[in-house]
Amino acid sequence: MFKFSFQSDSEIRKDFTVLSRIIRDNKFDIIALQEVFSPNALGRLLDYLGRFEWDGVWDSPTSFSSIAAEGYGFIWNKKCMRLAVTTLPDGTEKTFRPHIYNQYRVDRRLGQTQLIRNPYYARFEPLDGSFCEIRLINTHIMFSKGNSTSQLLDIGAVIMRKREFDILTQALYNTISDKRYGNNRPAYTIILGDYNLNLRTSGAAGAFLNEIVTVQDKGKIKRLITVQDKLTTLKANKAGSQEDYGFSYWANNYDHFTYDMDRFSSVSAVSSRINTVKDYCNGDYELHRKTVSDHVPIELKLNLK
Repeated sequence: MFKFSFQSDSEIRKDFTVLSRIIRDNKFDIIALQEVFSPNALGRLLDYLGRFEWDGVWDSPTSFSSIAAEGYGFIWNKKCMRLAVTTLPDGTEKTFRPHIYNQYRVDRRLGQTQLIRNPYYARFEPLDGSFCEIRLINTHIMFSKGNSTSQLLDIGAVIMRKREFDILTQALYNTISDKRYGNNRPAYTIILGDYNLNLRTSGAAGAFLNEIVTVQDKGKIKRLITVQDKLTTLKANKAGSQEDYGFSYWANNYDHFTYDMDRFSSVSAVSSRINTVKDYCNGDYELHRKTVSDHVPIELKLNLK
């Protein structure tokens, strides 16, 4: 998962050579991107990766805030993954197309309303013979109040983020994870992205979410766990390397994966932060912010066999 942070050609040019190296070197199968403001940016990255081996999709949700508009992307290695395919009763096959997801209910008794920026939903099948599918809910929880007509933004920014997280886990996750399609493949569903909320074990200063939440659905109880407790965002206006000056340029632990503990109990799932500042920018944090991202990528390795 990678926060792309590409806004326009007038911005300092992202280094697509470095971005493509990060993806290839770490042997990612699927990459979920946030803050991809233009489909041209995703297309340019695919050109650098090589379209014979890589494919991708882009979409932008309708925003309920003037400062929330942005796009999402998915990129996948065509040698390892494909978009999920359902065999219809007549024998034809239908490929599932990723889309902005807005089919969920909110609990207004808890102060919930519609997400300010709806997530991007995709289904993938591995090509190694594993009979399963991976369902990804690519999200970017709104950070601050800013300018908006939405009543959500009349409350404190942190409370708003927590309510958005509650909607993702308490309402939207169940709808997606429990759905079955024609091929009836076992499904592993993951929320992932920039939550703008920290785990307490990260050492970040505040804006905490609960590591484990309980979700009730039709008499059943799910326990959703959020993982990845390393700091992933970079402080602004700090030239040079943190090691040279003896203080930290890491800011917050905003980037996470969330999934059903019981559903994943038979699956090896290991999350980690990839220090692309050290490995690809010689420890220069400001260079990384300008040419790569103000976040470093995180990874979830799954062993489905």
